[in-house]
Amino acid sequence: MKKLSLLLLLVITFVTTNAQTTDKTPVSLKYDFFSPVAGCFGFSLEKPRSNFTSMDYDAGLIGFKLGDYYLNDEFIGGYVSAGPRLYFDRDPRELNDMMGLYFKPQLLASYFNYKYETVYYDPITFLTQDAEVSGSDFSLSLLMCMGTQWILSDLIVFDLWFGLGYGGNWINEETNIPPDSYYEVNNFYKYSHIHFGDNSPMVFDGGLSIGLVF
Repeated sequence: MKKLSLLLLLVITFVTTNAQTTDKTPVSLKYDFFSPVAGCFGFSLEKPRSNFTSMDYDAGLIGFKLGDYYLNDEFIGGYVSAGPRLYFDRDPRELNDMMGLYFKPQLLASYFNYKYETVYYDPITFLTQDAEVSGSDFSLSLLMCMGTQWILSDLIVFDLWFGLGYGGNWINEETNIPPDSYYEVNNFYKYSHIHFGDNSPMVFDGGLSIGLVF
């Protein structure tokens, strides 16, 4: 524990010194704080492009299971997204300071495999039978995000945001349940975002990201 604390202190000292002594374009690397609760492990990178625009790149691993509150017993996959971040206030400098209220259109792609166990009623034997369902889920969505970002001491980043948009998903499933007894489950939860239902193209996402400026 002492070695880990010392390493963390050295990294922070190096980043702080490097940010003060170089003229390189700053970037922020952030961790999606609530992503493990959602079943994934997400990071994002922001790089300023002008005095009011930045580019955002997000990526995450789907499959981080903290408990048994998920629909699927097993799931593994990933997601990527990208989009320009447009700050409402123009910075007087050539590059923006990555702070303040912003708007961001975002293209999000997500894919994961899943498996869960269920039971079905057999009308011939009048008994319930155990069954297994496995499948893959691919989603492609366009979200309009709003958020605000703070930077403390030119080092620590806090980014609070939410997004609404439209998306589609393509699901392939295999199961040993007879066709007459199988009913598809509405897989609205995508780990990287939430789909409002099979009959609606609406999607939602949001979170709190914490990171460092380099």
